[in-house]
Amino acid sequence: EMFETYQPQWAEAQFLSTRSAKTSNPFSEWIWGGMQYQLEHHLFPTMPRSKYPLLKPILEKFAKDNNIEGGYRESGEFEILKMNWELYK
Repeated sequence: EMFETYQPQWAEAQFLSTRSAKTSNPFSEWIWGGMQYQLEHHLFPTMPRSKYPLLKPILEKFAKDNNIEGGYRESGEFEILKMNWELYK
């Protein structure tokens, strides 16, 4: 029901242009403050961030069912920090 008005260009762009962070412990989850759910935030910016973990499996299935290149992209929190460091140095 959430995706009845699926717009392939926009939704696919969100999947392709962002990735979520996989946190390693509750402290990291707290430090990231919800920003570890980047895809969820980009697709549903007004949704309360406490709901993002419930949305993740739905988005993973959506990516698979719609053959979105790369699917639901998620990397470890330290890998993402390293990628950002390399990008901005």
